Amino acid sequence: MDLFRWLRISGGERYVPEGPPGPVVRRRYRFSGVVQGVGFRYEAKFVASGLELTGWARNEADGSVTVEIEGGADRIGAFLLAMEAVPRFEITDIQAEELTPTGREKTFSALY
Repeated sequence: MDLFRWLRISGGERYVPEGPPGPVVRRRYRFSGVVQGVGFRYEAKFVASGLELTGWARNEADGSVTVEIEGGADRIGAFLLAMEAVPRFEITDIQAEELTPTGREKTFSALY
């Protein structure tokens, strides 16, 4: 995927990488740093939706954000690269956990 093309997209235009999405996986990420109060969940929703990924993002009491995301492994990798490239986020740590895909969600949601 051309990450820089993705980052230039504005106004809600969708960009889906060419080719098959790869094997479906589900992962839980916990993002630490300056990730609350900066639009992190909404950016996650925008990026994940554009990559045809499902799941959710939720603020945690300790100031981190948890993301559960499901879809092609290569697209989840592109999601991480895009989120790390947003200048208003100061991500200091990302903890990852492999989960079993559920296929339950049809979209990506920003939870409260």
